[in-house]
Amino acid sequence: MDLDSFKVDLDKCIESLSEDLSQIRTGRATPELIQDILINAYETQAPLKNYATINVADTKSLIVIPWDKSIVDNISKGISSANMGFNPISEGDHVRVSIPELTEERRKEYVKVMKDRVEDARIAVRQVRQKYMQEIDDAQKDGFSEDQADRLREEGEKLVKESNQTIEEMKEKKEQELLTI
Repeated sequence: MDLDSFKVDLDKCIESLSEDLSQIRTGRATPELIQDILINAYETQAPLKNYATINVADTKSLIVIPWDKSIVDNISKGISSANMGFNPISEGDHVRVSIPELTEERRKEYVKVMKDRVEDARIAVRQVRQKYMQEIDDAQKDGFSEDQADRLREEGEKLVKESNQTIEEMKEKKEQELLTI
């Protein structure tokens, strides 16, 4: 029933959505597009970000510089096998990843995916709200005053409204990015 922990839980919902949205392609090259692709190296599988530095070369390509030059081919194969439409090219001690143009159909698919993830975030916020309100109800049964409970409910609703507004703003911004050519 702690308001601070409630706020932290709401912030986690928004942070999770932010991570999810950063991984949806917008036609521009960003490290988030490939950083979580699994790479086979050293007899194990791990995300690319554990093996290399990822830099933006220009709006349509990324440069992956592995910390160990012997795994350049592993990185190139891993990116190719991820089936995300990226074109990795080994260039000696680094890999250049070309990001293809998005078709209108593909952009609309990404908008649908984005809306699904936004809805998941809204559901998570509702679940956090429901848990918080249940804690207030339980505390009220254990002798918490009605005035205190009403005040906490009101503050909680205010935080939920702010979180939902932030989620809506993130959705609109991402949709604009996706549909802009």
